[in-house]
Amino acid sequence: MKIELMRHIDYFVGRPLCFLLSIANFFLGLFDFNKKRVPAYKKILFVKLSEMGSIILAHPLISRAAADYPEAKIFFLTFQKNKYIFDLLKSLPQENILTIRESPFPLFILDSLKAVARLRREKIDLAFDLELFSRCTAILTYLSAAKKRVGFFRYDFEGLYRGGLLTHKVQYNPLIHTAKSFMSLWEVINAPCKKSPELSKKIEESRLQIPKVEVDDKARQRMKERLRGFGIDDNSKVFLINPGEGRLPLREWPLENYIKVANRILQDEKNFLVVAGMEDYSNKKDLFISSLSSKRCVDLVNKTTLEELLVLFDIARALIANDCGLAHLASLTGVKKFIFFGPESPQLYLPLGGNSCVFYSHMPCSPCFSALNHRKSSCRDNKCLKAISCEEVIYTLEESVL
Repeated sequence: MKIELMRHIDYFVGRPLCFLLSIANFFLGLFDFNKKRVPAYKKILFVKLSEMGSIILAHPLISRAAADYPEAKIFFLTFQKNKYIFDLLKSLPQENILTIRESPFPLFILDSLKAVARLRREKIDLAFDLELFSRCTAILTYLSAAKKRVGFFRYDFEGLYRGGLLTHKVQYNPLIHTAKSFMSLWEVINAPCKKSPELSKKIEESRLQIPKVEVDDKARQRMKERLRGFGIDDNSKVFLINPGEGRLPLREWPLENYIKVANRILQDEKNFLVVAGMEDYSNKKDLFISSLSSKRCVDLVNKTTLEELLVLFDIARALIANDCGLAHLASLTGVKKFIFFGPESPQLYLPLGGNSCVFYSHMPCSPCFSALNHRKSSCRDNKCLKAISCEEVIYTLEESVL
């Protein structure tokens, strides 16, 4: 489903549904004599439909829930295309991962109804809406019938109406890292309800831990054999690169800049470029490869499994990419990451786990993507990314990995 269509559905369908359900919730609340008190959380739900990178950033929160309530069954509701990330993280049992097909729209509705029916049968005690002001997830969280429903609330921000479907409303802070925002949701679960923005504790950096995935030796050898077919041997130096998938072109560094950096990398005969990624919504990858005209540039976009991508990260000297899910996936390994930020801020979306080098111009108009505008910008010329020079990037690469 296209992003703009999703926004329209969320606005024109989600707003009236949130309003009607909020009225129903108000009257039902008059007869709730338990006051949302739960003696122990036996079943916990997390809802995050989109963005693989944000699901990885939510891992510290899920780990905290599992640590504090080791006997609880934890469920996660997400788009079907994101299910593979849980195969990798191994944080939840497969049967506890509920998925919704993103498109076509009738299947989205059908899968949503099936998911709601399953969750109501499970009798969820505590649910977290991890989307930043999506009305769809607010509705799904409410329909799960969870006794406590925790999520982000606008409070004094204009717009971003999601109704009164949450029992515990946490103010979204656009100035702190997204992983910290997720962790802040956990701080309110022991209160009967939450209707004001203040929190009593700060989120320590030490809490924001993600696992490092161990690459299987046999898988590494299989990938090396595959790379040998492209002339890459044990003496070669592999650099992973993704010039952009085209779905959100506003946050992509210019293609001509990627080409200049790639040509500098290829000056060394031992260096090989592997174009890696999971999706390709445009011909940008093809333009990049054809512009280089080098046998030492290999196309593996959409030609690897998740596990094979992780092996590539393990083998490579560096990943060069825009701010995207690929960078967060790479954070599960030790590969050095060189990431371009523009319409979004590294202050919010820097991959966890360290070993990242960020290029960010700090233009006064950046970031213009925000949860407060549903990540929709009126900008048509991403000068914030164009201001990052090839010379700066090449110098940084020469100092660290070339």
